[in-house]
Amino acid sequence: MEASLSPQPQPPSYKEEVLAALSKLKIASILLIIATLIASISSLTLLSVIFTFNIAAIVATGLGTLAAALVGLILIIIAVYVFLLPSAKQFTKWKPAEFSTPSKLLRIGYIWGIVTLIIALLIMIIGAVTMNLLIVFSGIGIAIIGGILFLIGYIGNIVYFFKLKDAFNSTIFLVAAILLIIGIFIGITQFIAWILAFVETRAIENKITSGAIQI
Repeated sequence: MEASLSPQPQPPSYKEEVLAALSKLKIASILLIIATLIASISSLTLLSVIFTFNIAAIVATGLGTLAAALVGLILIIIAVYVFLLPSAKQFTKWKPAEFSTPSKLLRIGYIWGIVTLIIALLIMIIGAVTMNLLIVFSGIGIAIIGGILFLIGYIGNIVYFFKLKDAFNSTIFLVAAILLIIGIFIGITQFIAWILAFVETRAIENKITSGAIQI
């Protein structure tokens, strides 16, 4: 009598999770690229107008720069909180040991960082209205803490790229991570890092979809 062979359990497929995470990271990258371009172009335009010494033109351009800065800020907020943080969290479902740390650092830094900075701003406004220097300096102190938290989030982003480099054997993500490190001191390299992240994310998506990378 033949013994019945029980089917071997198949490992779970995380293909859809990984593709969704890559899609979010791709959108975050393109939004950050656009936000940086808007900020750079508007700032350069304002600088060029300032040297004309035309007050009307300076005021008009200044208002335009403020509007552009607001648009850029909104794009950055959407990129970070709607796409970047969720992408890292989604990768933890695939490889929790690798991605849980950068995901936590990103959330601690960017979520608590913005909360702390908002509190600091409100305290400084109260201090300015009441003309109380102690309250103003307290707000500045809290703002410094918020800045440190943001730095933690930024470090989380660097770690995130290093983990993506390991997960997909990606030299491009390694370069992007190094450029983010340099970006602490030279801002333009952050812009290049996000361009590389966008390009590499699209490439990895295509490889997974075609079966060149198995998940």
